[in-house]
Amino acid sequence: MTNLVCDLAREARSVRRFRENEPVPVEVLRKLVQTAGLAPCAANLQQLRFSIINDGSTCGRLFPLLKWAGYLEGWPGPAPGERPAAYIVIHAPSQEKPFTRIDAGIAAGYMTLAARAAGLSSCLLLSFDRERIPEVVESPDGMSAMLVMAVGAAAEEVTIEPLEPGGDVRYWRDGTGRHHVPKLSLDDLLLPQGSTKE
Repeated sequence: MTNLVCDLAREARSVRRFRENEPVPVEVLRKLVQTAGLAPCAANLQQLRFSIINDGSTCGRLFPLLKWAGYLEGWPGPAPGERPAAYIVIHAPSQEKPFTRIDAGIAAGYMTLAARAAGLSSCLLLSFDRERIPEVVESPDGMSAMLVMAVGAAAEEVTIEPLEPGGDVRYWRDGTGRHHVPKLSLDDLLLPQGSTKE
């Protein structure tokens, strides 16, 4: 069994500082959306739609509507020059079904791995100004923005740290600016064999 997908998942950390001057070609962003479209979804309804943004002007208007890194108190988000060069916005029906958010999460996960495979980094943002985002990104009728994916070349390094069960899950930055993310081990994630009922 290949470790390709697991290795991509290990590398595909959320990045919040980018090399803003390195553009992301629209062809690459289209490929990420194509990958999302191949993801499994409930009842094969394929109800999500996607907007691609990679021009500086629109990126600049979208950026102030986003909220970054809740655990990094006092950090206002990436500075000019460190902001994403592109975004993908996932739109979903405004009248959500119970599985709508699950479908969006699966699609976003596929795009995250595809971005990493293309040598790019990303950050999934659920916290943004939902009232004002239509001023920048128009949703189809009956739909609204559910998730924003920031995409670009990473300008920071991220390290996975071991996490004990019940430990502090908050990510942090050290004195050099390196980002640290605690993650549980496989043994802590897996329930013991025999834990199912007869």
